[in-house]
Amino acid sequence: QYFCIVELKLTATYVGVILSCFNAAQLLGAPVVGRISDASGRRWALLGCFLWTSVLFLATAGVRTFSELLLVRTLAGLSGGSIPVTQAMIMDTATPEERPKVLGVMGGLLGVAFTLGPGAVTLVLLFYQIERRLVFLASSGFALLGCLVGACVLEETLPEHRRRPLCTASPTSVAGEEASHRDCKTLAEEIWGICTPGLVLVWVGRFCSSFAFLCLFSTYAFLIRDAFSWGDREFGIVLAISGLCGALVQLAVFPSMSVLLGKHLVFTVGAALVAAYFILLPITTLMSPTVTGHIASTFLFIAGCAFMDPGVPDLVGLHAPEDRMGLAQGLTSAFRSFASVLAPLGAGSAYDFSPFLVYYVAASMTLVAGACVACAPLFGDTREEQGELESLLKKP
Repeated sequence: QYFCIVELKLTATYVGVILSCFNAAQLLGAPVVGRISDASGRRWALLGCFLWTSVLFLATAGVRTFSELLLVRTLAGLSGGSIPVTQAMIMDTATPEERPKVLGVMGGLLGVAFTLGPGAVTLVLLFYQIERRLVFLASSGFALLGCLVGACVLEETLPEHRRRPLCTASPTSVAGEEASHRDCKTLAEEIWGICTPGLVLVWVGRFCSSFAFLCLFSTYAFLIRDAFSWGDREFGIVLAISGLCGALVQLAVFPSMSVLLGKHLVFTVGAALVAAYFILLPITTLMSPTVTGHIASTFLFIAGCAFMDPGVPDLVGLHAPEDRMGLAQGLTSAFRSFASVLAPLGAGSAYDFSPFLVYYVAASMTLVAGACVACAPLFGDTREEQGELESLLKKP
């Protein structure tokens, strides 16, 4: 955001447009990449995402105008992101009992990465006053390094017999002779084939929670600037501390809470914590602006996100069919991207009108997300319940 604000002199509205276009591209790319990984395997899909990210970060370092940045970041979103494919790989290899722990570790590692990244950038900006464009060059290099390392060590997690081809051969009869043709379903037919009430509710919960998060991410830099006159250095410190604390909660607390409360309820508890944060945020930051109160309320957001974020792919793995897990995880990312298209556009304008409005809308959306996920198990369409039903039907 500070690259847009300081280097390109963009307003909150223009920043919102860029974020929305990036996520609109992810809305299209994520399910397509996920479905391709169901057909051809996860490894090459993941490596392709890393390579594409590297190329587009390199291009971002050279932009000079709003239109150039808009084009580059929109193209960057087409890869769909590497996280949905990674989550599908975890679903491939981990049992339902192991998934909360593995997803907690993954979330913790991401939290540490998001801590080291902003922390390193903050230190460099503090002591060396480098151009912000060099940050994108470094990001490009790290993405390329990830691609090269993955090409050397990453193994395929989806065996041939569990893959679902994009097209299947179907027998036909032509002039009395047997022949075959390629039966290719459209993406819409593929999506309809995996929809169940429980999975749809999880997707709606993902949309609502992402909408709330993006309301915050789109406006937080402006909020702390207006309240405390903080700049990108302080912003980096906040991101670093939040990432580290969130990583610790995901590593140490989330797996046991998932077992204790259940996969659906732990998400709902996280949503309640995040909603409380959004209600308190404008009070502790604008009405009675104190750094102590702002930091204290931020810990509600950190804990809530640590319960919600790793829980979503676990819930999708519980409700989605095994042979289309990549598509299901990609669609989950698409719902997040759809929210990310809408939220920045509205959040920037709403913040300019009233910060209270944008954060109370975010609180409402978070509560809706928690309610949707809490209702998802009522439909009895999880794979474990379906397996138990099939076992009962097979009994004489």
